[in-house]
Amino acid sequence: MYKPVANNEHRKIAALMNLYKKVYIIIGFVVIALGLILLPLLNNIYKEQPNVENFTLIYLLFLLNTAVSYFFAYNRSIITAHQKEFILSKFKLYINILRAILQILILLITQDFIFYLSIQILCTLLENVIITIKANRLYPYLKKYKKERLESSEKKNIWTNVKALVIYKLGSTVMHGMDNIIIAAYIGIATVGKLSNYTLILGSIEIVVSQFINAITASVGNFVAKESVERKEFLLKVITFSNFIIYGFSFVCLVSLLNPFIELWIGNDYILEMEIVFIIALNWYIFGMMNSIWTFRSTMGLFVHGKYRPAVSAVINLSLSLYLVDDFGLFGVLVATTITRVITNVWFDPMIVYKYGLKKNVLTYYIVWLKYLMVALANIMVIQYIFKFIEETTILSFLLMVFICISVTGVIFSGLFFKTREFKYLVIIAKGLIKNRK
Repeated sequence: MYKPVANNEHRKIAALMNLYKKVYIIIGFVVIALGLILLPLLNNIYKEQPNVENFTLIYLLFLLNTAVSYFFAYNRSIITAHQKEFILSKFKLYINILRAILQILILLITQDFIFYLSIQILCTLLENVIITIKANRLYPYLKKYKKERLESSEKKNIWTNVKALVIYKLGSTVMHGMDNIIIAAYIGIATVGKLSNYTLILGSIEIVVSQFINAITASVGNFVAKESVERKEFLLKVITFSNFIIYGFSFVCLVSLLNPFIELWIGNDYILEMEIVFIIALNWYIFGMMNSIWTFRSTMGLFVHGKYRPAVSAVINLSLSLYLVDDFGLFGVLVATTITRVITNVWFDPMIVYKYGLKKNVLTYYIVWLKYLMVALANIMVIQYIFKFIEETTILSFLLMVFICISVTGVIFSGLFFKTREFKYLVIIAKGLIKNRK
C-alpha cells in the first residue's frame, strides 16, 4: 500500500482496503475454525487434565480474543501506510491502561479468571472499533470507493502472500497464546495475578517504545523500494542499533528495577523471584531486538520465505513448556519461550532477510547481535554489583537506583559505540530533530 499512498491514488487504496477487509475476516474465521478443531485434542495435550474449573471455556475465550483482533485489523494498515502509527499507539496505550486496571481489580475482588479474560476480549473489541471509526474519519474516500476492486493479476499476487502470511500469523498466535493457557492451567491464578503486574509495566513501556519503532516502518518501505543494497543494509544496521539502545537500556532497567518498583508499589507479596524477572526481561529484549529484521522482512514482502517458521516455533515452545512446567513452574514456561526464540527466530529470520532481500552474507549480523547481548549482560552485572551496597528499598533508594541505571548504562553504551557509523548517524539525526524544534 506504500506506493499508492505516496502517489495519493485514492481508488487504488480503497480497492486494497476492500480486499484486506475480506482477507482479515477470512483469517479471523480460520483462526476460530482451527481453534475449534484443536478443542477435542486438549485432553491429550497434557499429561493429566489440569485441575482448573472451566478449562475449556478459558481456551475458547483466548481463541475468541485472538479472532476478534483480526476482524478489524485491516483498518490499521492504512494508518500505518500514512506514517501515522502514533495514532494506533495512543489508542493502544489508553486501552491497555483501562484493561490492566479492570483486570487487576477483578483478580483482587473476585479472583475469577473468566471475568479477567472477558475484560481482555471487550478491550480488544473496543480498541479495534475506535481505530475503525478513526480510519473512516481520516480517509473518507474509503466509503466513497467502497465498491472499488483490484485487477485479477494484483489479487493473485496478494493472495499468494496472504496465504503465506496466514500460516506465519497462526504459528505466532499459537506460540504466544499457549503460554498463557499453560500458566493458568498448571501454575494457578495467583501466579497469573503476580505476572500481570509485570506485564502491565512491560505493556506500558512497549507502547512508548513502539511509537518510535512503528513510526519508521512506512519509511523503511519507501527506502527499500528506492535505495541500493548497501544503503538498505546500512539502514538495517542503524535500526538494529537503535533497537539495542532502546531495548538494551530497557533490559538493564527491567532486571535492576522491576522488583524494587513492585515492592514500593504494591508490596513484597507480589514480587516474583529474581531469576523469573531476568527471564521476563530477557524475552522482552530478544523480542524487541527482532523488530528491525521483522520490519525489513515485512516491507520487502518476504512473506512466502520461512512461512512455516512460526509453526515450528509453536510446536517447540509448547513441547518445551509442557516438559519444563512440572519441575520449574513459571520459570520453566518462560525459559521455554527463550530457548524457542533463540533456536528459531534469532538465527532464521535474519537469514531470510539477508539471503532473499539483501542477497548478502548474514554472519556479520549474527556477530553484532551477539555483541549487543554481551554488552547488555555485562551492564546488568555491573549494576547488580553496585546495588549490593543498597540495603533497603525506599523511595529515595529507588531514585538512586534509577540514577545508577541511567548513568552506568549511558557511560557503557556511549563509551563502547561512540565511534561506530551507526552511533554517529543517530547523533546527526538527533541534532537535526533538535534544530527543527527550535
